[in-house]
Amino acid sequence: MTKQQEVEKWLKKISVAEKKYNDYYELIKETREFYKDNRGMSRRDGHYNIFWSTVETLKPFLYFKQPKPYIERGNKSANKAEKLACDILTKALEWDLQQFDFDSIIKYARNDFLISGCGIIWERYQPEFKQIPAAFVPDKSIEVKSSEKVISEYVNPEHFLADCDQVGIWEDVSWIARKIFMTKQEAIDIFGEAACINLVEANEKDYENKEVCIYEVWDKPSRKVYWLAKEKTDDFLKVAENPLRVSGFFPCPKPIFATLTNDSIIPVPDYCLIKELLSELNGINTRMRLTMQALKVSGAYDNSFPELASILNKDVTLVAAKDFQRLKDAGGLKGILDFVPIEQYITALEQLSARRQDVITQIYEVTGVSDIMRGSANSSETATAVTKKTNFGTLRNQDRQNDMQRFIKDLFAIKAEIICEQFSAQTLLAFLPAESRGTPEALAAVALLKDEKMRGMCLDIENDNVFNADEEAQKILEGIKSINELVGAALPNVSQQPLLLPLYKSMIEAVCAALPKARPFEAVIEKVFNDVAAELSKPEQPQPNQQLQIEQDKLAIEREKNQLKSRELDIKAKSEEAKLRLTEQEMRLQSGLKVQQLSDERKKQADKSEPVVIHEKEPLPVPSKKVDTNISTGLVKGF
Repeated sequence: MTKQQEVEKWLKKISVAEKKYNDYYELIKETREFYKDNRGMSRRDGHYNIFWSTVETLKPFLYFKQPKPYIERGNKSANKAEKLACDILTKALEWDLQQFDFDSIIKYARNDFLISGCGIIWERYQPEFKQIPAAFVPDKSIEVKSSEKVISEYVNPEHFLADCDQVGIWEDVSWIARKIFMTKQEAIDIFGEAACINLVEANEKDYENKEVCIYEVWDKPSRKVYWLAKEKTDDFLKVAENPLRVSGFFPCPKPIFATLTNDSIIPVPDYCLIKELLSELNGINTRMRLTMQALKVSGAYDNSFPELASILNKDVTLVAAKDFQRLKDAGGLKGILDFVPIEQYITALEQLSARRQDVITQIYEVTGVSDIMRGSANSSETATAVTKKTNFGTLRNQDRQNDMQRFIKDLFAIKAEIICEQFSAQTLLAFLPAESRGTPEALAAVALLKDEKMRGMCLDIENDNVFNADEEAQKILEGIKSINELVGAALPNVSQQPLLLPLYKSMIEAVCAALPKARPFEAVIEKVFNDVAAELSKPEQPQPNQQLQIEQDKLAIEREKNQLKSRELDIKAKSEEAKLRLTEQEMRLQSGLKVQQLSDERKKQADKSEPVVIHEKEPLPVPSKKVDTNISTGLVKGF
């Protein structure tokens, strides 16, 4: 098949699909005009826009706050690299959602779903490049990737197309497309002049500002993406081979649809189901407005009493009658004045008001909006009646709320796959702390994301629901109480019989799984039971003999006593040695003092008489240790 034949084939498919979608496109315009109340503003015919009120009531019920994605291991006993891979991908998703206003994009899709019956969001990988000087080639530069992110783009349902050829459910869709409107100059800038040769006619003036519709077609069987325009039939503007490389190929999850049957993927907006009731409600309000305009006090009076003409101009009025006696004879004011009857208007208003309430009730029954969801209730209603109304509105729309959460979860899954497939290893490592980026576990985690992507991982979202906050808090309190009771019962039983540990673990995990926000509990419970199992698996230490232990304790006490006694004797011996040293030192001092005294006496005698030869005596003997001493007086006995 030639390029031209292939292009013609796709243009024909697009034309067939557009014919089937044309009625839906017109319906989208009608619902949006009705929601904005444009016709009511122009006609001023008593338009009562309860459709707007219903949509505004359901908006926060379906989506209120941006959820937080998180990724966990499917196998809780996985290795450290797998846990690190989950952490990297979770942080990458959180970072990516901060790069644009994801909350507003989701709200655009939610509003389209409630008003037009279909909400669509497109995921797009957006790298950014910069020029850097070439290392070995002077005066030249090379283009390198400086940053990358995954953008969520809102798609108008009027610009969406899908395969309608024998397709009844979304899973059978083989191709999808969206219309992209741009100027011809923008198309030339994006696709290049060579691809847009026939897009601009010869000698065409001011083509830069002329708009052209570009079709972006994603074909699942061929795994290719085509860009083409009806103005160019000889070739595609561009062809890409599986650019995102995600498992589902399509860049968007299954849209959130309103009413669908199994024979078509073109939805029916809620507006169509209540269109007749809305029209009747507007007619009733118009009649009530006209009736109210006709409902006024009017009548006639006797012109002989002209002063009565202004009697109704004020709230309290006293009119001076010129011929009061005649007024009395005529039967008072009743005989002079006569009013147009208004009872038929009042009756008509009562009937119209009752019918209007019936129509409003029917609209709420069709849409599933209860009084409690709208913030109104009768004070005389019992608690049971209020609960039934709340459950009525909640259960009717619970399926749609679940579908909204499924849609967001699928968006995160596509975004996570694109991150694994397209982001570089350096970008993925940057989501880890600096000290752990070069570890073998970190490198193994990045390799795991590149090779296995999300295989073995579980993606989920944490979502705050303000409508049942009290109910969730009560469930959490009851769950914590049950877990506490189970733990109290498990400790003594598991201590006696460790084989019961898996049973109690399963029971506690079952209670935890029923909690609205069980994720924080699950990780702690897993760690606690792993620690308990490790503690129970340790070999039991043998218990020593009690009598032997007593004897060993006695021996230890005796040993301690002997050590103390030995220390006491050592101290006593050291004390005696110290005393002896002091005694010896004192004896030396006494001996030296005596010698000095004798020397002094000799000198005195020599000065008085002839010098006398004195024979030096032997040195005084030092007493032995057996010499009796008197430490207190310092005198040595027998000296």
